[in-house]
Amino acid sequence: MEKVNFCDVKKKCMYCGKSYPSNSLKKNCSCKDHGRLFAVGNYFERKVKGGISNE
Repeated sequence: MEKVNFCDVKKKCMYCGKSYPSNSLKKNCSCKDHGRLFAVGNYFERKVKGGISNE
């Protein structure tokens, strides 16, 4: 995954949906269920020249 540039990545609670910044040190949400935080967001992958051709 060396050619992938991440942009707009956040941590999100899977129970309540609250978002936290990606550089936050929290591992659990502050909601009543204390849900785990997962990294979600968009990424940009550069196109590689060449590759496999269908000849």
